[in-house]
Amino acid sequence: MSTSASTPLITSLLGIYAVPKLTETNWVQFKTKTVMSLRAQGLAHHLDGTVKTPHYLPQDHDKNGQPVTLIADKLRSATETEIEENRVLLNAFAQKEALAIQQLYATILSSVFIQVQSKDTVAQIWDAICEIYEAKSDLVQADLRSCLQSMKCGEKDNIHTHLTTMMTL
Repeated sequence: MSTSASTPLITSLLGIYAVPKLTETNWVQFKTKTVMSLRAQGLAHHLDGTVKTPHYLPQDHDKNGQPVTLIADKLRSATETEIEENRVLLNAFAQKEALAIQQLYATILSSVFIQVQSKDTVAQIWDAICEIYEAKSDLVQADLRSCLQSMKCGEKDNIHTHLTTMMTL
């Protein structure tokens, strides 16, 4: 079996973090597992927007009017090796963005997808999802507090089950 640069990425997709489908009640669990899953795949910088986005090499024309690819300082033409390295960087970046977006899209509700699909980057999509769910947090917290205050463990109920339910909430 041959090894390639993509093998670790494919293997990491089988990681231990199974991200649940996002619902109205599991935002904290979803957020934690999504961040950990993307971090395990080496995509955390895409999620927080700190990844350095590669750029296409600038184009110009030589004195004969033929298009040439320039190196970033625009003082000389890029070599074939530099052009290929730039393509590889652009491809790797696009693949990682697509993997992270794919994971987010696969785990969010259709109604949330409709709200975030016009965003261009993983970081923008993630920020929009966070805004949707964290804006609801005051109302959700009040509801949760009320629910927790009204919970009671009956005499014949299992205290461990009761505490687990409270912790889950």
